[in-house]
Amino acid sequence: MKVLIQAAKIYNSTSAFHLQRKDILIENGVVVEISDDIKDEEAEKIQGNNLKVSSGWFDLFSVVREPGNENKDTIKTLTDSALLGGFTDLAGVSGSDPSLYNRSQVEFLKNRTAGSLLNIHPLGTITEKKEGENITEMYDLHLAGVAAFSDGRKHINNPELLKRALLYVKPFGGKIMVYSEDQSLANGGMVNEGVVAANLGMKVRPAVAEVIAIERNLKIANYADASIHFQAISSKESVELIRQAKANGMKVSCDVQLANILFTDEKINSFNTNYKVLPVLRTEEDRQALLKGLKDGTIDAITSGHTPQDGESKDCEFDHAAFGITSLETMGVSMLEYLSEDLGEEKIYKLLSESSKKVIGLPPQTLSVGESASVTVVDDASWKFERKHVSSVSKNNPLVGSSFSQQVVAVLNKGLSHFNA
Repeated sequence: MKVLIQAAKIYNSTSAFHLQRKDILIENGVVVEISDDIKDEEAEKIQGNNLKVSSGWFDLFSVVREPGNENKDTIKTLTDSALLGGFTDLAGVSGSDPSLYNRSQVEFLKNRTAGSLLNIHPLGTITEKKEGENITEMYDLHLAGVAAFSDGRKHINNPELLKRALLYVKPFGGKIMVYSEDQSLANGGMVNEGVVAANLGMKVRPAVAEVIAIERNLKIANYADASIHFQAISSKESVELIRQAKANGMKVSCDVQLANILFTDEKINSFNTNYKVLPVLRTEEDRQALLKGLKDGTIDAITSGHTPQDGESKDCEFDHAAFGITSLETMGVSMLEYLSEDLGEEKIYKLLSESSKKVIGLPPQTLSVGESASVTVVDDASWKFERKHVSSVSKNNPLVGSSFSQQVVAVLNKGLSHFNA
């Protein structure tokens, strides 16, 4: 199969053609030519108003619900969501039952996704069944092919257990990814502590719960002289803690969830449960600090935080609704739509296609002749994201009804292609 991408601006920092507008000819999954005005009558052509192309997009946090929780999502619908959103790769966080805590669960996921255009890189759990009591057989999971280790949005309460996990993975270069929030201080809260919560009279989940947990986990990682990744930081103080840790030479990285960059706790005034996420939405001051952290490199990646929940879990009173939203379908286009002024288009494409891979040690993919073609193609196009576009079993995407000026038109990977009509 041949595909010819015509007159596309290339966003790929490791390519000799970075920021240049070129034709790209792909045959049987390999880039065979990059130049001006390529002629090939046999090739399927991708044309547009203002095409942009990058290496395939990668998401660092997408919850996998199958097996056991197919009422929330399936591997098939997760894949459909990812392709509509422009992703060739994602890190699969365990949201299944049983969870990804042993080799058989990892092999199930790999077998179910064999032959798919989408690469799902499993994240094994840090603790058995995510119960926070015993660490998993991490080396066995590493041999089975997990990309890193995470208990998702569950904080590891036991500091000794975290220390053992960090030490356990050091010999084979494993990555521990932690969600940090002191549960006694979080105290089952629903929303950020602040003016909005006070006006609504809702139970709060203060930022200090995150800050204290990050401080503790940084000290443990420093003691173990180990690498650690902080998932979904959300407060101004958290950004500063990690900025200082990096300045001190610690082996630390972090990400921010897209919802915490796009929205603030003002959205909670609507009582729309599609704004109920973990970590909770915080203030505009926090959002600006997160943007600054992205600009100066303190924050290494943006994740979708894609956490499908069924209707029964979301279509209820705010206090009783489950945390989590879907976002894969709109992550890339919403970043381009709403963050370009703050971050710049070049930075956004790097965050989507390169930065997350670096966090878990995957090699960069270069758009050059002779290399495998894993690419995402975007074009200028006005369209409205509606409920019918939601591929997930779960329909809890807060951007339903939003209009966009750019759209993912094609995704190519492993010799396969997907085109969005």
